[in-house]
Amino acid sequence: MPFFNISDLIWDETIYPRSARKQQTIDAYGEALTAGATFPPITIQPVVNYPAPNTSLSEILLLILDGIHRWSAYKVLGLTEIEAVIWQEQPLDYATCKDDMLLESARRNISHGDRLSQTDKRQVARDIVSRDPNYQLSEEMLAGSLGVTRQTVNNWIKDIRARQKASRDSTIHRLNRLGWTQQKIAQVLDISQARVSGIINNANFCIIDNLITQGREMPYIAGHLNMDLATAWAIKLMGLKDQEKFKALGWGLRTWDQWYFNDCDDRFGTDWPGRIPAQLVAHTLFYFTDPGDLVMDPMSGGGVVPDVCLLFERKCQAFDLAHENTRPGAILAFLNADWRDFESIPAKKESPDHAITLFDFHRLLSETGWQLTHRIECPLSSERLSGTLVQRMQDKRILGTVSRTLLIAKHI
Repeated sequence: MPFFNISDLIWDETIYPRSARKQQTIDAYGEALTAGATFPPITIQPVVNYPAPNTSLSEILLLILDGIHRWSAYKVLGLTEIEAVIWQEQPLDYATCKDDMLLESARRNISHGDRLSQTDKRQVARDIVSRDPNYQLSEEMLAGSLGVTRQTVNNWIKDIRARQKASRDSTIHRLNRLGWTQQKIAQVLDISQARVSGIINNANFCIIDNLITQGREMPYIAGHLNMDLATAWAIKLMGLKDQEKFKALGWGLRTWDQWYFNDCDDRFGTDWPGRIPAQLVAHTLFYFTDPGDLVMDPMSGGGVVPDVCLLFERKCQAFDLAHENTRPGAILAFLNADWRDFESIPAKKESPDHAITLFDFHRLLSETGWQLTHRIECPLSSERLSGTLVQRMQDKRILGTVSRTLLIAKHI
């Protein structure tokens, strides 16, 4: 049986199935070793892609799966080597095999030595299931590895599985409403197309109306159903006319070609640099699309556009790549502002060579097959500039900008 340098072995607490080491056990093992006792070898596993300091991801490291107390007792006594067996000869990828190692470690700690408590077993089951949203591990498999009944495992994890199921079902309904095919949804979520179809066809959202009748607020309802807030709002307002949705959301509907929105509605999209107000997206959809139209967002960022499309019953494909295959008649909404070095250069000395303006955007669109149809002003708030900065700009005759323009163009 091979011996390994104790200092080369790593104790990874995330694949150790106990809440902590027991010092009493370490002391007892140390006393037995001093008296001449021998212990069975510990179990280790070679891994790659381990996030250890000062090591490359390709380096093979050795993790302890079984025998932490014996290893600790050897270290306390100043011993330098320990006998060990290897679980899998081929090095495992740490990231993808982490739960496999945790489960093997638990299995080895239920039949000998200082055995796992029920509390430790329960935590192992919950940790693994929390990272298994696609139900790759069955309750039977967990029960066999932890030395308990299937019913015990079910009692430990049923709340997690319920949340995962609700979250998965919510994702399926969201993607379906955004125009994804059932086949594509099944591929992305790694479940059968028949299962996707069943979830879509058997949807019953009356519970949202019931919770509203009880006086529950939308954040509570979304959390209760384990769905994102935008999806909850979309289901609540489903079937209403666009104008009715504006009213229900408390946005108001702008009739003229100046849309002054600066505050982002936290119900839609996530915090993201350059985040666009959902109200602005909604107005663009109202005037330039119809329910059921397909909207493409090539710079999706925090996801405001797909959230608002979901709400207003438009299909949406969102990504972060340029899309060149637009068809004739497609409509492009392009929101941007003049870029000038206005915070350091007096207006009189600004160089056109160091600026990108609305005219440049117009020219680029025209050169690539787009015909401008509308220009809508969406100004920024001057309050984003501090009083100190404003005074400095005035002293140096620097001209700031709060203009922001939405260009609407049609592909010809």
